[in-house]
Amino acid sequence: MKILFACNIADPEARQRIEPLGEIIEAPEADSPEKLLAAAEGAEMIIVPYTAQMLVTQAVIDALPQLKLIGSTYGGVRQNIDELYALEKGICVIHTGPTRIRPMAEYTLGLALSALTQISNYHHYMRSGEAWPRAKFGRTRILHNRKVGVIGFGWIGQGIAELFKNFTPNIQIHSQHASEADLQAAGYQKAVSLESVFAECEVIILAGGYNPQTHHMIRAQHFEAMAEEALFINIARGKMVHQAEMIEVAERKNIYLALDVFENEPLEDDSPLRKNDRYLIAPHRANAPREFEERWKYVADELERFTAGQSPETALSPERAKVMSES
Repeated sequence: MKILFACNIADPEARQRIEPLGEIIEAPEADSPEKLLAAAEGAEMIIVPYTAQMLVTQAVIDALPQLKLIGSTYGGVRQNIDELYALEKGICVIHTGPTRIRPMAEYTLGLALSALTQISNYHHYMRSGEAWPRAKFGRTRILHNRKVGVIGFGWIGQGIAELFKNFTPNIQIHSQHASEADLQAAGYQKAVSLESVFAECEVIILAGGYNPQTHHMIRAQHFEAMAEEALFINIARGKMVHQAEMIEVAERKNIYLALDVFENEPLEDDSPLRKNDRYLIAPHRANAPREFEERWKYVADELERFTAGQSPETALSPERAKVMSES
């Protein structure tokens, strides 16, 4: 069996585990459909890294009738794999999304704690020349027993909710897929609506997938519904929020934002989001923890499962593929 990696395998241990499964071909130069196809002759599995351009197109899939599996070393597949077409052809499509769960959950927790306690602002002012801004923000808050709402209950949303359970039992989940019974069994409440999450929760976390249906799903009316000093956190995708409407409301209302993602990236130099102490911003780094590199071992896990005749944990269905973010 020939396994093509359109990249170099960065983890020696993972490589050792994959070697018994088939002939490994590493082709980091395969950064276009034409180059990928040239390198993939006879391949039954193709693993691609994150790329800005499409790699595994319908033409590539049609030219490789022996292809059984396509995988991404990142958390999503749509950015460079025509996953729905591959699934139509009976090809297994996998990704490494589960390796993001704990890193992104802890990062989200860090945003919440920093925003509530003002740690990042104290650091900023002490580094910017204020000798001792001890009373600058008055009394701050902790997370303990706060009402938390998590929007989206996929891999990442579940990980965030599970981690936040250590701080509060009051967690609402907004999900179109998880049932009320399943959520209650896991110790959560099912939110009545998206609007109710914003109206009732003190900490609101956007963790769902970005797709055409979720574009600009968060609008002005949601921020208008937020209570005074409530905190909105976005570690999902910037385009899920109508950013201009969010800013318009937040500029005149006493609410807090903690944003790792933005509608346009990089964030504009003159954005109002850079100029307000109630806004904690970061440059899309929720996937920066080094533990994310466990993805290589996870690729080995998934390939071992597949070659043993088992279903990989991340094997996509058409329904799941349609609601995932790109990466």
